[in-house]
Amino acid sequence: MSERTLDDVMDSLSHLLDDFDSVARSAHERYRAYPPAILIEHSPRAAATCTYDHMVAEADRRFFGRPDVRSIDMRGLKLWLVGDHSVVRLKKMDEDGVSRNYPTKQAKDFDAGEELPGLPLAPTRLSVGYLLDPTGTQFVRSQIARPHGRKALWCAAIIPTEQREAGKRAWRDVTRQGSFGR
Repeated sequence: MSERTLDDVMDSLSHLLDDFDSVARSAHERYRAYPPAILIEHSPRAAATCTYDHMVAEADRRFFGRPDVRSIDMRGLKLWLVGDHSVVRLKKMDEDGVSRNYPTKQAKDFDAGEELPGLPLAPTRLSVGYLLDPTGTQFVRSQIARPHGRKALWCAAIIPTEQREAGKRAWRDVTRQGSFGR
């Protein structure tokens, strides 16, 4: 099967982009609403873990009962199958759409496109998540990336509803030139 293009993937997800943006934004907002005395004690890893848990909870609320999105828990790897064309995991990412945590075997297999028990090979594997500023406190954007091992083939930023121009796409390509293969 040939690799789907960025345009094809994002067009197939267009009806879910506002949901994905809300999942990431609301999770970050919920985490940042913790009392300052708690936030100051959290390491970047703890902050990412708490935010991830809020993203999973929000995604479960938003997608529960939708016939086009199915939740899958694969021995701790939480995924959402969108139709028969894409499978999504939620992540904190860098500007290239790459996550920097220590990946589990399931996460490595997911990124590499390897077979996962109970998951068809055909769907495009995607990471949906957020980018923070260098301080790790301010939300920069929601984004969708196409992982390829420890890199990303491409990364697209979701444009918030209030910043969109009429008749234009709800996303923009933010893939940096030369980012693949570095």
